[in-house]
Amino acid sequence: MRVADDIAALEAESLRIVEAISGERTPDAQIDARIAALRERAAAVFPGHPEVFETIYARRFQRLRRRFRPSPALFGGGAAAPAAPPRVSPASASTRA
Repeated sequence: MRVADDIAALEAESLRIVEAISGERTPDAQIDARIAALRERAAAVFPGHPEVFETIYARRFQRLRRRFRPSPALFGGGAAAPAAPPRVSPASASTRA
């Protein structure tokens, strides 16, 4: 039954990491540390099978990071995100035509 408990603990921690990635309060360095710790725990639960972490957790975290924490490089090497174009109201658009 210990393996089932270990797997449940891995899943619970992975959900906490998902929450941290999708939230805005947790610094990237802290998320990286939590992912590294989860990788070590997965290696202890599944010795000799590093693919377990990569297949189940690493891909999920990468996908979520791309979605919720895009790299600053996407916006010109660390610059702030480009400003959105000005919104045009339907009334002002019809007077231009």
